[in-house]
Amino acid sequence: MLLVRRRQQVRRPPSSAALPAWLSASALGVLLIVLLLFTAGGAYARLTAGLPSLQRLEADLNPRDGLLLQPTRLYDRTGQNLLYSLESPGIPRRYLYLDPSNPEHLSPYLVQVTVALNQPDFWASPGVAWRSLTDESPRTLAEELVSDLLLENEPAGLRRTLRMRLLAAQVTAQYGRAQVLEWYLNSAYFGRLAYGADAAANLYLGKSASQLDLPEAVLLASVAQSPALNPLDARTAALENYQTALQRLLAQGVIQADTYTSAQQAALNLQAPPADAVQLSPAFNRLVLDELYARFGRGRVERGGLRVITSLDYDLQRQINCAARTQLARLQGLTVSGVEDCAAARLLPTLPPASQSLPSGSLASAALLDLPTGQLLALLGDTTTAGDTPRLSAHQPGTLLTPFTALTAFARGFSPASLVWDIPASLPADLGAYRQPETAYRGPQRLRLAVANDDLAPLAQLLYQIGPANTWRQVEPLGLTLLDGRSNPGELFFTGGSVNLLQIAQAYSTFANLGLQRGAARSAGGPLNPVTLVSVEDIHGQVWLAPAAPQENSLVSPQLAYLIHHILADEPARWPSLGYPNPLETGRPTGAKTGQTARGDEVWAVGYSRQMLSVVWMGLPAEAPAEARLQPRMAAGLWHAAFQYAHRGLPLADWPVPEGLSTLTVCTPSGKLPTSQCPTQVEEIFLSGSEPVEADDLYRTVQVNRETNRLATVFTPRELVKEQTYLVVPSEALPWARAAGIELPPDAYDDILVPAPLPGVVITQPQIFSFVRGQVPILGEAGGAGFASYRVQVGAGLNPQSWLLVGSESQTPVSGGPLAQWDTQSLQDGLYAVRLVVVRQDQTLQSAVIQVSVDNTPPQAALTYPTPQQRFSRADSRTINFLAQVSDAGGVARVEWWLDGIKINENQQAPYSTPWVPIPGEHSLVVRAADRAGNTVDSPAVIFRVE
Repeated sequence: MLLVRRRQQVRRPPSSAALPAWLSASALGVLLIVLLLFTAGGAYARLTAGLPSLQRLEADLNPRDGLLLQPTRLYDRTGQNLLYSLESPGIPRRYLYLDPSNPEHLSPYLVQVTVALNQPDFWASPGVAWRSLTDESPRTLAEELVSDLLLENEPAGLRRTLRMRLLAAQVTAQYGRAQVLEWYLNSAYFGRLAYGADAAANLYLGKSASQLDLPEAVLLASVAQSPALNPLDARTAALENYQTALQRLLAQGVIQADTYTSAQQAALNLQAPPADAVQLSPAFNRLVLDELYARFGRGRVERGGLRVITSLDYDLQRQINCAARTQLARLQGLTVSGVEDCAAARLLPTLPPASQSLPSGSLASAALLDLPTGQLLALLGDTTTAGDTPRLSAHQPGTLLTPFTALTAFARGFSPASLVWDIPASLPADLGAYRQPETAYRGPQRLRLAVANDDLAPLAQLLYQIGPANTWRQVEPLGLTLLDGRSNPGELFFTGGSVNLLQIAQAYSTFANLGLQRGAARSAGGPLNPVTLVSVEDIHGQVWLAPAAPQENSLVSPQLAYLIHHILADEPARWPSLGYPNPLETGRPTGAKTGQTARGDEVWAVGYSRQMLSVVWMGLPAEAPAEARLQPRMAAGLWHAAFQYAHRGLPLADWPVPEGLSTLTVCTPSGKLPTSQCPTQVEEIFLSGSEPVEADDLYRTVQVNRETNRLATVFTPRELVKEQTYLVVPSEALPWARAAGIELPPDAYDDILVPAPLPGVVITQPQIFSFVRGQVPILGEAGGAGFASYRVQVGAGLNPQSWLLVGSESQTPVSGGPLAQWDTQSLQDGLYAVRLVVVRQDQTLQSAVIQVSVDNTPPQAALTYPTPQQRFSRADSRTINFLAQVSDAGGVARVEWWLDGIKINENQQAPYSTPWVPIPGEHSLVVRAADRAGNTVDSPAVIFRVE
């Protein structure tokens, strides 16, 4: 009763006498005097420029329709479906009055305790702590009020501090202390999204703030001073603060000893935390709230009054939710119910026969992006069959990164037709832990097929040739930050790295949009993120954020982006790994890719049309047994269902081919011009000017002895000679070829029927089966008993149909010396027979024959990396991997690397590359190639600079 009587003595005065005029005038006068000291040179005008209007407090806290008496609410893109209300579930906001005669009034205990604990001199104060003029912290209830509601977004500093105290004095003078206290209690933050005393009383004590007794009022007032230490989040700390508040009240004489003792022992009826509100899209909602906080400040958003229209498609989100849970249930062998209400779940492909059930707790997540607008249409956080999480989790990208390596390679002269070898020897040495059995490799492939089927050995080799760190730095503008310092950059196809669904969606949208990304940047010049906010306005209709067209960044040339898209849209290219049919086939133009980690604990599927992009991730729980593995088709199945449902009724749309690209028929898998020996030809796409000009040399037709299976010679009877086409396998691929059962061309000539040399009829140089060029000296012996003359003849082919005389017939015997000089420069390259014929005096003929290969054509050599006038940053490039393309019909003997006139390395076999530690300055690079006949060629010099 003592507290009630004291409260009645300080009941709110009539509005006509808010404060004694002399007191308000003196307070303002003191403040203005101090401010005048601060305002030299117009500082006061700058201080008060844009000062918020006090009328905002009236509008924000109007008991009937105050802006802050309604929570911030999120709606779907139509504005019809509520997604989330930013408040404690079931706890409405209600305005209570200070006047006890009003039926809806604040507890008198709460009023008096609040004043006593926060500002004991409140009823005599002008509202401003002028003795603490430069203290940034609010020292009065009026300062607290204006700091929270009028200056919430102003940066800390002296200017804000002075503006806070000026506004506090003004609001006290204009509205009176009672109104300031009433506004404070109806707007103060009590933690757990409880704004205002009534919401806090209902949340923590299960009753209205008008019904609080003394202990309950003390508890609530202490929570207002430390909202984070509330009874739901920090029960022990909240009760300790409660006891401390009681001690302060006793020390101030506000309560007597008996009242203190009673309150100490009071049993507070603290409530259990309310159940979380059921949300359709918790991960999406969290993403929207994070952006709202970044734009408008967390405090302002949580205080309420905002109506937020988001990009979310309510129906798509509902369908993706149920399809994901249905797929997880099927994969875990659980009974699936409710599918009849989920059209997307009925689009899930049939599970493969004899599929092993996944462990309980397996996860899935998904996102759907509208490509023309960059808007996020649906987002499912990591979900189990029980529900999803409110946060976007990061995952290992695995083989989903391979197209970005190909993109970097295409910028350096490679093409989808480039030959790569999927063999164990292609796997870089420090990735040996990921080596598979020989039979798991596919051998020679076009780069297109390696990317489509995740043939990782050649792709890892390509990554190492370019440089892993260089590659991942160059894809950072697409939204993928992979160099986190924790993962090995060269190992990211297999393990490590950290990306979320939206980063993958944005990166792949670059291919779908042919080099463009659309979205919204969080900061000037920052990366584009999917659009989640369409518009924001308050409940009075004031627009805070108007709908706007998406921002657009051009990140990759349309030609390079189309090359990657062309691979991702190639359905037959995926058949070797996914089979036919497979879930990535949709019946409409689509680019798609699956991904997985080496352990099989995470899998991905991403794909797009011209209209939409969808990405799906699935993962095993941390406690899954070691033998549990996911298959890419599992994620692809969920992707298929979401993608097909989202495209209902949408027209088919294909991509235009950008200028600067051309198509050409090539031999597969070499990617070179087809010859008569090429077994399979395909149409391939190239950057204009980068089409192949050399003929296929991967397949070669040779003549063999059908009985010995050796290379036929001039001595092999014609009836035993047959022509056979073989795949020419480099030495490093021989173990794979043997394991795969590839028939290899014979490497030995047929010597079973070679006749023994005759005395005086011998060719000693050139060696049999050697390569020759230019002027070829022919040495040997021509003589013996009955010698009359000799002649040297040559004929084209294995069994020449005609012979040409070299030089002239000679009657002078030769013993171990020159027989003739053969000029091969006018001849076509190929196999030739060289014959020495000795004529005896009795006109009998004796001969010796050898076979040689004439090769007067130098190799073809070109640098593919670096490109002319390319610039490197030494800080970004620890090493630069030079790359060259070299070919020769007869075989390349060696490739030399010459930098600034100095030989720095040599390759004996493909791939032709060499690492180099960059040195600042301008450099000239040349590659010199030699073939087996000794022909050499220098590539055009490439000038580049390191800065």
